[in-house]
Amino acid sequence: MGFLSYANLGEASAATRHSREAAPSRADPRLRVMAVLSAIFNCLALNLALLVTCLPIVTVPAAFQAAVVALDRWRGEGEDRVVREYVAALRSRPFLHTSLAAGGPLAAAVLALEEVHFFSRGGSAVNWVCLGLGVDALLLSLASFGYVLVLGARRTDLAVTDLWYWSVSLAVRNLFWTSPLLAAESAAVVFLLLADPALALIGLPLALASLVRLTADPAIRRADLRARGAATEFDNTEDGKW
Repeated sequence: MGFLSYANLGEASAATRHSREAAPSRADPRLRVMAVLSAIFNCLALNLALLVTCLPIVTVPAAFQAAVVALDRWRGEGEDRVVREYVAALRSRPFLHTSLAAGGPLAAAVLALEEVHFFSRGGSAVNWVCLGLGVDALLLSLASFGYVLVLGARRTDLAVTDLWYWSVSLAVRNLFWTSPLLAAESAAVVFLLLADPALALIGLPLALASLVRLTADPAIRRADLRARGAATEFDNTEDGKW
């Protein structure tokens, strides 16, 4: 089995039938307007809940992971009571486990940022090499943080070390595509919030959680497919050995 589970074909077929049955109703412009207004309200409400939860600072990893859970259930399962799902996810996940899992990549990112700052003046060839290594470490750390949030939201049975292993593996495998996007998203949101903190009120923190979720998802799906393929190949071996 892969390390991430997805909806089965029966659920997908039921969702398709439901969407077809609901198609005539969606044609009503008033219902479209109501759906848009409902989505806006859900985004603002979930963003406000996320902001309030992040106020103690130490709760930031748990808050963002709960937001990813709420977004998964809203976009994937159609559960639009997002604040309720957010609070339920926040309460059901051990705070210490989430903080340790996300704290590792964050601590590595802080150290990498300090290294980049120290060697940014350049000079000797050694300084330039250290600067390049610091940039790589910062990139991988920020990407690993994003993967930790998404994997932790979807797999509550993984230990902290397993989350670190999978997150770093995904960050390395996608070093030239997904990882730079995750790092750029985090850096851009932090820069915008420092430039104008009022942007937090209009949904910027929730936008970051949504972007991280959408960016990390394809890489996680590909890794899951590879894991499923390897398991199938192993099961098909005559004596259960490679």
